[in-house]
Amino acid sequence: MGMAGLSRIVAVFSVIVVVVAIAAFFGGMYVGRPGAQAPGVQTITVSSIATVTRTITQTVMQTPTTPTQTQPPTPPMPLPSKIVIGFPIALSGAQAESGRSGFRGIMAAVKWVNEVYGGVNLYGKKIPLEVKFYDDESKKENVISYTERLITVDKVHFLLSTYSSPLVFAQAPVAEKYKMLLVNVGGASDTINEQGYKYIVTVWTPASMYLWSALDALKSVDPAAKKVAIMYKDDEFNRAAGMGASKKAKELGFDVIYEKVYPTDIKDFSPYITDLARLGADALIVSAHYADGQLLTKQLADAGVNFKLIAINVAPCLADYYRTLGTLAEGILCPSQWEPGLKYTPDLAKKMGLEWFGPTTDEFMRFFNNVTGDPKILPSYHTGAGAAGVLLLVKAIELAQSLDQTAVREAFNKLNIMTFFGLFKIDPVTGKQIAHEMVLTQWQGGKLVIVWPPDAAEKKLYYPLPTWDEKRAGKTATY
Repeated sequence: MGMAGLSRIVAVFSVIVVVVAIAAFFGGMYVGRPGAQAPGVQTITVSSIATVTRTITQTVMQTPTTPTQTQPPTPPMPLPSKIVIGFPIALSGAQAESGRSGFRGIMAAVKWVNEVYGGVNLYGKKIPLEVKFYDDESKKENVISYTERLITVDKVHFLLSTYSSPLVFAQAPVAEKYKMLLVNVGGASDTINEQGYKYIVTVWTPASMYLWSALDALKSVDPAAKKVAIMYKDDEFNRAAGMGASKKAKELGFDVIYEKVYPTDIKDFSPYITDLARLGADALIVSAHYADGQLLTKQLADAGVNFKLIAINVAPCLADYYRTLGTLAEGILCPSQWEPGLKYTPDLAKKMGLEWFGPTTDEFMRFFNNVTGDPKILPSYHTGAGAAGVLLLVKAIELAQSLDQTAVREAFNKLNIMTFFGLFKIDPVTGKQIAHEMVLTQWQGGKLVIVWPPDAAEKKLYYPLPTWDEKRAGKTATY
């Protein structure tokens, strides 16, 4: 099944498993981790909850005194006792921080669907969800093999994506080969949806738009700022985000004085920082993932190279960024797909003429905290995206009244809906997201708050950044 010494997790979850397995996993004790007594693959199986049947009745008045009842339509085939969603997920390796965050969101949403909503409504029956997943260790070869296993051996009903565009880029053709619907909750690269695939649906705003809000904010708060430096990692997501930022900057009238691509396995940013120190840009715009984004921040601080504004993808949006860097993280900006402070509500959906589905943000946070069992663990936008993928899949299944891959994929085309994660609508041909909106966050006084756009902001954008020396002395990005 895998390479010796590497961990494997296979888990089949019902609503009962969520509490047991999550507590074990987040306590660092889940099966299959390095050092476990029985290396390899283990399966955890707990009997699923009983199917709850609800009869939908409708009164038809044939005469004033003769009501009759109609039964739900007969399904074309026997309904399963559970609907199984499968996915590889980066619980270890380079993408683990974001992968774990997304995993928590998936599990919180499954818990809400089973415990509050009662299961997926299919032909008048409420069918519970289960999940089956493997730790892909942030490796493409594992993503490919596990996705194929989920389809051919485990025979899951539907697939969610792993985390990070490079890994989803490897996963998508496998799903397409087997004509399996893939709900993409982890890869924002535009190119994923530009390969002609028919069975992929993306929850995220495309990567090319990630850093636009930072440039819009800079233009608004400091019209005199002209010089912008842009850096991005050489992978599918970051190339799209970096090139999108460069194009947007030029459209806004900025002078892009530095634009560099760096390798995916970078261990030292010193040569780039030397160039940046010499050029003196007003703002630094960076597209990165967690490890490289954190490393760049630390090395910029060590070198004392300051900017009026620094915006970095992914890394600053995770709580571990601040835990690791402390006050050096103050004032750093991060574009986000979702934050708990962003209050999409049923009332807002009604005003916009949209259907609402799922828990409110406050309700979701209760389920999230229940899943983690640790109030110190904070959600990120990866959490929200994972949960949204589950909720939207449930709605598409219900709309299709089918478990057929093509029927559910076509149902996604009809969804124009709001969840606590925000708006959802896709391009029907590519499956690319066209409705979801991003926000810009900033670390202020040890808290990650929304600062842009102004009508969604929790706090005013702090500008210009405190210098690295000021932050070391205890200065925070607060007014």
